Amino acid sequence: MSPMHPRSSCTGRRRPLARLLLTSLLLWPLAGPATAQEAGGATGLGPLPNPMRVGDALERVDALHPRVRQARADREQARAALEATRAERDARVDAQLEARWIEPNDLIADRSRNDSRASIVARKLLSDFGQSHARESAGEQRLEAARQQEELTHARHRIHVLERYFEVLLADLAFARDTEAMAAAYVSKERAEERNQRGQVSDIEVFRLESEYQTLRVQRTRALQDQARTRAALAEALNRPDRRVRTVLAPMLPLDLPELPELDALLAELDNTSPRLMAERRHVEAASREVAASRAQRRPRLYAEAESGWWHRDLGGSDRNPFAAGLVLEIPLYEGRRHDSRVGQAVAARHRAEAELGEARIEARNRLRELYDEIRALRTQRDEAAWRMDYRELYIDRARYLYDIEDQADLGDSMVQQSAAAHFNASTEFQLALAYERLALLSGRDELSPFRATDENP
Repeated sequence: MSPMHPRSSCTGRRRPLARLLLTSLLLWPLAGPATAQEAGGATGLGPLPNPMRVGDALERVDALHPRVRQARADREQARAALEATRAERDARVDAQLEARWIEPNDLIADRSRNDSRASIVARKLLSDFGQSHARESAGEQRLEAARQQEELTHARHRIHVLERYFEVLLADLAFARDTEAMAAAYVSKERAEERNQRGQVSDIEVFRLESEYQTLRVQRTRALQDQARTRAALAEALNRPDRRVRTVLAPMLPLDLPELPELDALLAELDNTSPRLMAERRHVEAASREVAASRAQRRPRLYAEAESGWWHRDLGGSDRNPFAAGLVLEIPLYEGRRHDSRVGQAVAARHRAEAELGEARIEARNRLRELYDEIRALRTQRDEAAWRMDYRELYIDRARYLYDIEDQADLGDSMVQQSAAAHFNASTEFQLALAYERLALLSGRDELSPFRATDENP
């Protein structure tokens, strides 16, 4: 044993340098593609900030993202429909040109057969006794619902950006963890190969360590791919697919989270504060106004009319007035089953809107309970993550000491476990933050958002 000890000691003292070189080689792929893609970046919009912080991402939540533009298009369509309803009360002016051939009346001196004429007719609705008002009111409710839905969609997209941002951070931590694991496996494999040459380790053990190393190598490759994929997904969420997301900084952990209100209080106020439920109530109100408008279609309609004309035949002032004006009252008398059909469709639409509101209430209450329980469980898990981090910090200090005195060589595994603990801690914090964000959006209480201050003061 004595001739082997000096060699083993020398090898152990060289390992820190060898490991540093190995880690540099493993991290090299991260630096190469960044330079190449940066050189070929898109023009037009400026580059994304580097490094990027949470406030930078939230500040750049794009209102023109396709997901938000769909809701904006719905609002614009609702506004256009409302304007079309209001425009029905506008005055209408028509020109009428008639080319007519007649057989002259025997009592008329003018025997010409050309009775062509031209006229201008102006008409304006004065009153339809409540029908237009009901339709306009329904359109206003639909427009307000569409506006609230657009704001809700934008807030959901904000959470989507946060999700993509956290995925990038977790992908970076996973890559660091898997790199540590592969490096430790590589060192163990090399050590076993050296001992195998001296007959101290069997071939089976060498093959086992080689297999573990290859498995971790594949895992690290996938982690590297996840880094690129999550960055691309974040760029897409920011509506900047032509821009490269490079360094992403994590917020200070642990996060400063607000106090969690009582569940019963949140449930009691949910119906009046939830943005989604408020939008659904607007749809119900719009449907109710449509029912009133459908029933009002049997009411009279009062118009003001004015007409000015020119006639080819001169009848000597008989029934040829160059200008006329008057009031016209249209009274519906009979239209078969059309009225009942219109009212029936409007009532059915109102029943559907009421049912959708009831279903949304059930979903909102269940979702609120789910988020509430998730937050409580994650807060407990947060304590676990903190204790795990403290334990791993102490354990790696012990491992470094033992490594320095060459008592045992498990420093690599200790570093892997510390990286895993950091990943678990960050994942817990990010899940908790997203749960708070979703609860804030569902309940309409902005003070429950951990990043609301960051968003307002980036």
